[in-house]
Amino acid sequence: MTASTPASHHHDPIPHGRERDRVLTMIALFKFLKAVVLIAVGFGALRLIHSDLRDQANAMFDTLGQSVDVVPILRLLRDIGALAPNSLRLFGAGAFLYAALFLTEGVGLWRQKRWAEYLTVIATASFVPFEIFEIVQRRTWPRISALVINVLVVIYLLYRIKNPTPWQVEDIVETT
Repeated sequence: MTASTPASHHHDPIPHGRERDRVLTMIALFKFLKAVVLIAVGFGALRLIHSDLRDQANAMFDTLGQSVDVVPILRLLRDIGALAPNSLRLFGAGAFLYAALFLTEGVGLWRQKRWAEYLTVIATASFVPFEIFEIVQRRTWPRISALVINVLVVIYLLYRIKNPTPWQVEDIVETT
């Protein structure tokens, strides 16, 4: 098959002749990265259910070596160790569900789908109040950075939604 046949065109993430939006691609990659981290966190939470936390802590310290301040890690391990197995299951399930949302957003944004722009605006903007609350509780650079990135993502996607490219207008007309 040649590149112009409908069968090969079906697998293209972006229809022929359309230029990939670099910012949208970066947002999609960021969503994929967050999904991978959350999947790892979910598996980690489930793994802790039937394991000895002390063995897990020793393995982590061996891996990290002496280059890390151990006090915050010890606090985290103490808090995790206090969680009941059902809480760890819920935490793991929540991480997987949140990862599924990020994967859905990422795939849609990667394919430059309009629905993904709307979904990402709604999902991202809905967490901004919680991020602000967290910053008010304890101001840290990672929290502030996350808020700034998320607000910029929402602003950019709202701009794209309000000012569609000519091919986005064609897609809107075709689906109605």
